[in-house]
Amino acid sequence: MKMARIRFSIFFSVFVAMVGLMIIAPVMPPLIRELGLSETHSGLIISLGSIAMAAMAPVWGNWSDTKGRKYIILIGFVGMFASYILFTATMYAGLRHLISGGLLVVLLVVARTMVGLFIPAVPSSAQAYMADVTDEKGRSAGMALIGAANGLGLVLGPAIAGAFALIDLIWPLYVGALLPLIAFVVALMLIPTQKSIIREKAPKVRPFQKGVRLYLFVGLATMISIVTLQVIGGFYFQDQLSLTTRETARMVSFGLMLSGVAMIVTQGLQMKRSKLQPKTLILTGSLLLIISMALFLFVISPLSFYVAFFLFGIGTGLMMPGFMTGSSLAVAREQQGSVAGLVASVQGVSAVIAPLLSTILYQLDKHIPFAVVAAFVLLMAMTLLTVKNEPSPSLSVTELGVKESQ
Repeated sequence: MKMARIRFSIFFSVFVAMVGLMIIAPVMPPLIRELGLSETHSGLIISLGSIAMAAMAPVWGNWSDTKGRKYIILIGFVGMFASYILFTATMYAGLRHLISGGLLVVLLVVARTMVGLFIPAVPSSAQAYMADVTDEKGRSAGMALIGAANGLGLVLGPAIAGAFALIDLIWPLYVGALLPLIAFVVALMLIPTQKSIIREKAPKVRPFQKGVRLYLFVGLATMISIVTLQVIGGFYFQDQLSLTTRETARMVSFGLMLSGVAMIVTQGLQMKRSKLQPKTLILTGSLLLIISMALFLFVISPLSFYVAFFLFGIGTGLMMPGFMTGSSLAVAREQQGSVAGLVASVQGVSAVIAPLLSTILYQLDKHIPFAVVAAFVLLMAMTLLTVKNEPSPSLSVTELGVKESQ
């Protein structure tokens, strides 16, 4: 019963954090135009938030090792609430012409950056908590639960925004401010308080540390693939199929929903059958992702694109728990928060790199972004195949140091 309570509270916490990240995206362009600002301002606001997310994720992960997982999760939700209140109030004041110009832009940048600063506190601490309460055999199922929460937030975040935007464009922001409060209460009531993991100062996990860097590479390939499809998919399908704007929006929305459902179902099955090792999950997912890219590139029809979306969802649904589990098993117990922070940081880095790179490549040739994604994933898979399986340090830092010195 206790484990079921923990799993639900961790799932809900990660889900709310992802919804908080995604709920802004659909209404940001129309809100920016309502405020009389430009697309450049929108890009600046979103990019700085992503940079803040990438920078702070490892910090929150390290703090969860020393301060405790639950404490950092709660701080994350308080910070998200305060950030959304500032962001929503600024938007409201701008729409009512109470503030404008440079002050409006600065306040929006500050508020969106604050959202980026606090959101990674939740997934990094949640991943580390899941590592604390699962053994090596159950780690893959635990990480699949977190991946499913990410996937569900990825799908429902824009859907929630679209539904409440029917009332008014600013209503999704009200929901974005309310959800962290609900999640705070759930986490406070249901997540058991644990003592901090670190009893002696453990070495920080470095991004290029042996055993970790490969799984961060996998995470980067996975997240860049997801963001690239989200960013340039609409342009590509409209150009390839000669669709109207409305037809494009309908197709992309349904395709991304299909992909998200496939991702969630795949991870749900993984939770029940957790026998597959991280390497197997990643390689199987990579193969399906590459096939989906080939379908996008070489078979030009709506049906083939929907099949590609579905395969893409299954592929990423396998790769996400694969790199999360692999990175978790690659470090000692006292370093789970540190490595979880690096995994969360990968998402922020991808959100910075992929939109800029994919749009530049698309202007050169519409096929290049998907080809680059396929090549990048293939390179990652080949690298993974050449690396021998290493024993996972499921020991404390002290025990691990003694073992390595023998």
